[in-house]
Amino acid sequence: MATHLNVFESFHPLIPDAYRDSEVVFLANIDPVLQLQVLEQVKNPRLIAADTMNYWIQSKKDVLLNVLKRIDILLVNEGELRQLTGDWNTIRASKQVLTMGPKAVVVKRGEYGFLLFCQDRFFILPAFPVEDVVDPTGAGDTFAGGFLGHLTQLGRDWGRDDLKQACVHGCLLASYTVQDFGLEAIRKVTPKDIQRRLEDYTQVIS
Repeated sequence: MATHLNVFESFHPLIPDAYRDSEVVFLANIDPVLQLQVLEQVKNPRLIAADTMNYWIQSKKDVLLNVLKRIDILLVNEGELRQLTGDWNTIRASKQVLTMGPKAVVVKRGEYGFLLFCQDRFFILPAFPVEDVVDPTGAGDTFAGGFLGHLTQLGRDWGRDDLKQACVHGCLLASYTVQDFGLEAIRKVTPKDIQRRLEDYTQVIS
């Protein structure tokens, strides 16, 4: 395996014309300067979500704050949330993020599940219990994909209950990712598998 430094130094994202009118846009974890460049190229998305990481919070916080002003949902882990706000209390920190622009915050908590904060309400659920964890790499991205995929299928504006269900779908899909390396587990999953796991999960939390 080779590591190539500074590969994004002169990179500028170019969104194909076919994708510029996308209804849902996810700004994955990348330089916030590039995230803003993506936003400049999309027309009028119904929903914009973003991810980030400690490095960008530390090195380009001012630019990141400009990104937050333009998005609907921020997905972060607890460490990133604390670094972004300077507050170690998750509830207070989430409230603070809502003053920065996003309408909702999803805090990913790994094996402990997630916290959703929106409209001055918070919602907490555990992760789906997985006995054999092989590799957690990519679980956060899978969560985001399942989360946004559910909201996209609604075909309408979303509310708090929709966000709850989206979090559950993201959580379930992420539980497959950790069971193998790379995409090996998730690429084999069928809608029936997801429905079956959703039923099992409902029994766990009820």
